[in-house]
Amino acid sequence: MENQRPARTSHDIHPPTTGFGALDPALRQALMRVNPEYFAWSIEAQERYRVSMPEQDAFRLRQELVKALFGLHAKTDEDLSRISDQFGDQEHLVFNRVLLPATGVGEDYFFLNEYLDKGKTLLDFDTLYAYDYDDHCFQEQARKEQTPEYVVKPYRGALYYAWARVFIDGVFHYASLCMAAGYVYSRIKEFGQEKVSTLIPHRYVNAKDHGKREGKGTIFSQRIDADGKEVQAEELLRRFWDYLSQRYDALCTEFNGEARKAVYMEDLSRHNDPHMTFIFSDKTALQAVRFRQFMRDCRPLVGDRVELDVVINRERQALDGYLESTCRDILANFDPKVAPLRKKHKIIIADGALNDVL
Repeated sequence: MENQRPARTSHDIHPPTTGFGALDPALRQALMRVNPEYFAWSIEAQERYRVSMPEQDAFRLRQELVKALFGLHAKTDEDLSRISDQFGDQEHLVFNRVLLPATGVGEDYFFLNEYLDKGKTLLDFDTLYAYDYDDHCFQEQARKEQTPEYVVKPYRGALYYAWARVFIDGVFHYASLCMAAGYVYSRIKEFGQEKVSTLIPHRYVNAKDHGKREGKGTIFSQRIDADGKEVQAEELLRRFWDYLSQRYDALCTEFNGEARKAVYMEDLSRHNDPHMTFIFSDKTALQAVRFRQFMRDCRPLVGDRVELDVVINRERQALDGYLESTCRDILANFDPKVAPLRKKHKIIIADGALNDVL
C-alpha cells in the first residue's frame, strides 16, 4: 500500500446527494458484491444483517467502498487502517456518509458508535431508555466489583456524550447524545477549569515515569507545575472536582424531578464536520425516543434552549463564587506540609488502544 494521500475524486468535493432512504450507487454495488441476496430480504432481515454483519462481510464492504470512492486498494484490515489514518475530515465524511445505510437502523439509519455486550445489538433495545438503563446497570456493577465499598447509584439517566451517526432530513450528521445534567456539568466543568487556571496558574508536564513501558502498554503520567504552588493548586482542583460531583448529583435530581420530557438540539457543525448534539432533559425523554424512529420521536419533544442556558448561567455564577472563596481560604490557611495522602492511580495505555479513536 502506498503511503500517499488518497486520490481526490468527485466524491471529495461533492458528497453523495442521493435522496433520503436511497443508497449511494457505490454502496449498492458493494452490497451486491458482498451479499447478492441482501436486496431480496425484508427490511427487518436487512436490519438484522446490518447490526450483526460477519467480520468478513464488513471488511469486504469497506474494501469495496474505498476502491469505488477513492480508487484505493486494501488487501487487509491493516491496509484499511492505514487508509483511514490518511483521511482528513472530508474523506471521513464521504466514506461515513456512504457507509451509514449499511450499518444503521430505522428510518434515519441511526448508528450508535458505542460498545455493546457480546451478542447484543441495537435492535435489542427499543428505546434510548432501554439501552441507557442497561448500560448504567452494567457500569455500576463493574464499579462495585472493582471497589466493594462502592455504593451503587440509582438510575436517573446516564447518557454522557455517546457517539452516533444519523441522517437528519436526509443529511448525514455525526451526533452526540447527552443528558441535560451531564451537559450542564460539562459546561461548568470547562468554565471551572479555566477559572482554576486563572486563580492559581499552572500547567501539566510529563512526570518521570511518563512514556515508560509496563507490560504490553505505556505509562501515561503527568504532574502539575505551578511555580512553587503545586500543592495548593492540587488542593484547589480536589475541592473543585468534589464540588462538581455534588452539583452533578443535584442536577440529576433537579432535571428528573421536573420531568420536562424535552430534547434540546445544539448544532455544532463545521465545514466537513456536520455535528448535532441531542440533549435529553431526563429519563422520560429517553423513554419517548426509539432508535428506529429517532428523528420522528425527537422532533415533538424539542425544547427551548433558553431553559438550559438559565441553568448553566446559574451554575456558573455559583461556581465562580465558590472557587474564588475556596482559593482565598487555601492560600491563607492551607498548610502544604500537611497535604492529605491520596491513592495514586497508574494509567497504562495498551499498545494499539488509540488506533480506532477517530
